[in-house]
Amino acid sequence: MAPTPPVTSKAQEASKPVALPAAAPVSSDGIAARINNEILTWKDVRDALKEIKPADVTPELLKSKRGDMAEEKMFLQAAKKNNLTITELELDEAQRRDIKIYGSEEEFEKVIRIRFGTKTAYREDKRRTLLIYKLYRHLMQMSWTNPSKDTPGLLLDFVSPEEIREYYHAHEAQFQAIETIAFIRIGLQYSTPQERELKLQLAESLERKLKQGAEFTMLAFFYSDVNRAKAFRDRGVTRKDLEGFYTPETVHFLFDVLKEGEVSGIVEDGKTLNIFKMEQKFAQKQETFEEAQLKIRANLENQYREANRKKLRDHLRKDAYLWPADLFDKD
Repeated sequence: MAPTPPVTSKAQEASKPVALPAAAPVSSDGIAARINNEILTWKDVRDALKEIKPADVTPELLKSKRGDMAEEKMFLQAAKKNNLTITELELDEAQRRDIKIYGSEEEFEKVIRIRFGTKTAYREDKRRTLLIYKLYRHLMQMSWTNPSKDTPGLLLDFVSPEEIREYYHAHEAQFQAIETIAFIRIGLQYSTPQERELKLQLAESLERKLKQGAEFTMLAFFYSDVNRAKAFRDRGVTRKDLEGFYTPETVHFLFDVLKEGEVSGIVEDGKTLNIFKMEQKFAQKQETFEEAQLKIRANLENQYREANRKKLRDHLRKDAYLWPADLFDKD
């Protein structure tokens, strides 16, 4: 007599993992990952990368994004299991903090448009971030009051005022006023009066070509006989960086006279004849401790949170059903 097959309920059948292939091939559709009872598709992953040019979306980038999204799902599942939520009041307070960090509401709005498209999308992203952070805090509290296998030993991410001040003094160069410029030039060098005359004629000819619409970069590359000019080494430089390469008069001209987008006339510097094009000027003002402390606090907190993220991921994955098995083997 044949054995009677075991009776299984519909709930038991539904909880069984769906048979999936051994690996998740990168494709335009289909299943990318399974995290417990949730499915992540390759369409979900590609939609999350829609702001990136299709030609730049490599298989490696897709897999990396898949890992990030799967990890977030696993964390949010744990938050739900622990009955954690984020209120609108908590979201409002987080948004006010972000506005302070960006310096003004106008700058904040600009970043939101670039990164999220809409404020609604920003708030939903912030809600998920806060929920995961609340999960960290909840598990930390559990580890103090009722330690067990469900407490992964997360790091306390409180940053003290003393720690912030210590960081500021140890990295003062990061907060000093600094002025940088980026420019390109046509550089022609000479060694004799006769050679100077020939190079001057060439420089005047190149000036005329520029006025007729010639591409400055092409002329700089093909006609310059100064290596620094030919290799475009004057990008993102300070006054100090230019010492020894240009006279003080030329440095003054570049930083204080020539404006962004302008092309100079012929500038003689030592034994070179130059035509400069100013690409960009950037001035970072000095930040006092009071001005820098919010930024420092955020950076240090992010370091702690990154360490906690890895600890929590490794803790949760031990009891999770994950496919593919190497879903988080990236760091």
